[in-house]
Amino acid sequence: MDSREFYSRLLESEEALALCVACHQFDELLLTLKQYARVEAQNESDLISALIACNGEEFEPNLSLLLRQWTPVRYEAARKRVIWGVAPTARDWAPFWDERIATQRARSIIGSIVKPATHIEYLIRHSRLFADVRPAGFIFHLSRCGSTLVSNLLAVSPAHCVISESSALTELLLDKDLSDSQKAEALRFLLAAQGLAGGCDQKLIVKWNAWDIGFWPLLRRLYPDTPSVFVIRRPEEILASHQRLAGRHMAATDLSVLSHLVAKVDDAASDVLLSYQMEVLGALMSSMAQSLDSSVLVVDYTELPDAVENRIADHFGVSFTSDELQLLKSRAGQYSKDPSRSFRGDSEDKRRVFSAQDASMISQKLDGLYARLLQARHTR
Repeated sequence: MDSREFYSRLLESEEALALCVACHQFDELLLTLKQYARVEAQNESDLISALIACNGEEFEPNLSLLLRQWTPVRYEAARKRVIWGVAPTARDWAPFWDERIATQRARSIIGSIVKPATHIEYLIRHSRLFADVRPAGFIFHLSRCGSTLVSNLLAVSPAHCVISESSALTELLLDKDLSDSQKAEALRFLLAAQGLAGGCDQKLIVKWNAWDIGFWPLLRRLYPDTPSVFVIRRPEEILASHQRLAGRHMAATDLSVLSHLVAKVDDAASDVLLSYQMEVLGALMSSMAQSLDSSVLVVDYTELPDAVENRIADHFGVSFTSDELQLLKSRAGQYSKDPSRSFRGDSEDKRRVFSAQDASMISQKLDGLYARLLQARHTR
């Protein structure tokens, strides 16, 4: 068979992919591929090159078969295509979805070689495959406010499938060339397909990137029955965290993630980083305040981790067994982004980062928005 036919068959063959994933040595993988492709010995040296060459092409596979062991891992806005990878397993758990994908790719030789691509329009045409998928909950946040702790604790139960800050979902939302209806249908497919990789029969919970709150109207229309949690924290403490290591949206070097909020931050003096960061945080907080409705539960950093097992679990309609609650308490004592470290509260340290003048400037600009969000805890 020619290389394209072989590539297509490999995408849809659960048996062949399982055999390839089980190969941990390159020679072992080459032999497996050779046997599956039924090529002669003198052609085996070209087999890997042929597969890699096919990565540059776009395919329209049988999606029901493809989704058995592949998952969307990246969206390329410039070419309007989705890149697929071998789906992560339960043992690939990491605080963020992209880390889980990287772990799987590092362990799987075939996953580093075969990277299928499909055009986004093909997936949009098949979005109704997942018309009945209803996420159990969404987590929105202001960054550096405990949202990773929330998603980590929810994930202790195997009954909960947690997708945390998937770059594919975010990059799709940020694509200015797609209409809202195209984004909605494509998102319906991608979100459910990633959930399928983690167990779509489970309660699907999605933690979005901080800047994704700007797409709240679209997400609310697409999933009107999905409850949301807004995780917040004192603005001074959030900004203090970004002084040590600025997040992508706070570095003033990549405005693409703020394109849907740019009107709210383009007057910021980008050469004065703290002023810029206050503008960005203010835009996120304003979007969050404007998105408050009956589906939203607001949780402050000071309420964590206890709020996860009661208020948040109740809001999402999920629960934990007694054993899972013990695991939850153990995981709560770890640093959420690095489980090898024990957690130590640092709010007091963060409030000492800024001078009295800067702290006053932050308070004047952002404390009113913070108070408005805090008030929503008692009115909803």
